Amino acid sequence: MKQANRSSIPVILFAFSANLVIFVIKLVVSFVTRSSALLAEAVHSLADTLNQVLLIVGIFRARRKPDDLHPFGFSGELYFWSFIVAILLFSAGAVFSIYEGIHKITNPREMQNVFWAFLVLIAAIIAEGAAFLKALNRIRREKKERRIMEYLKFCKHSELIVVFMEDLAALCGLTMALVFILLQQITGLLILDGIASVLIGALLAVVAFFLARETHSLLIGEAADPRLIRRIASLLADPAVRRVIYIKSLQLGPEDILLGIKLEFDPGLKAPDISRFINRQEEKIRSSFPHVKGIFIEPDIFIPGRI
Repeated sequence: MKQANRSSIPVILFAFSANLVIFVIKLVVSFVTRSSALLAEAVHSLADTLNQVLLIVGIFRARRKPDDLHPFGFSGELYFWSFIVAILLFSAGAVFSIYEGIHKITNPREMQNVFWAFLVLIAAIIAEGAAFLKALNRIRREKKERRIMEYLKFCKHSELIVVFMEDLAALCGLTMALVFILLQQITGLLILDGIASVLIGALLAVVAFFLARETHSLLIGEAADPRLIRRIASLLADPAVRRVIYIKSLQLGPEDILLGIKLEFDPGLKAPDISRFINRQEEKIRSSFPHVKGIFIEPDIFIPGRI
């Protein structure tokens, strides 16, 4: 677990640094230009910056050792804080952006010092693009033959999903702000700046919903990757085993899996033989898959229709 979390920290810290700098610049220029789209983007960057802090908190809290009250450890902490990030993104980002956009549409006013708005937006796109590419490269290394959306659906690293989706939303939001401010300067329609803010808020709401759904699923207990379960099942193939009745798994954290296995053994085996076999299989699974932390193998008799 620690190794995987450490590998996520550089991605998160890079995103944090970029968002913090961008937030300060956007905030200052939004007041100079009186742009609602830029103010919405500033709030978006602030939410993203706070989100990176929460993810770091989740990573370090997940490293705590098990205790009597939490015998399986604290690896689920990261899923909890990722869920909080989704809520924060919606409340602090989407709601404010939509509110500010509606206010600007109903009370349109001309932007000032537009040059600075364009300069900041282009610089922010470059910075966010660098952060997005860093997260994307990490995903490309891990997704293997899967498509990106398929990987995000089955990915157990909630912090990576959050950073990737936040950076993607930031790039899309910045592009929308740039396009609509440019169109406002060309057409003279003062409501376009407000419309951009509403669209940015809607985009953040969609991303927040996606993140909340994915992290909620992890938080309440998802099964491990089906490919991993198939590989574990192949390790259990042995003349002593008549049938693998079931393998149930629970993803406690990004690199923390709990397994419950029921096996039907050859009836000629005695209890000490079964115990030794179970111990060997547990050791084999742990050595092949170090992130499987808890294994419970139970001998049973297969009865059709009963699980």
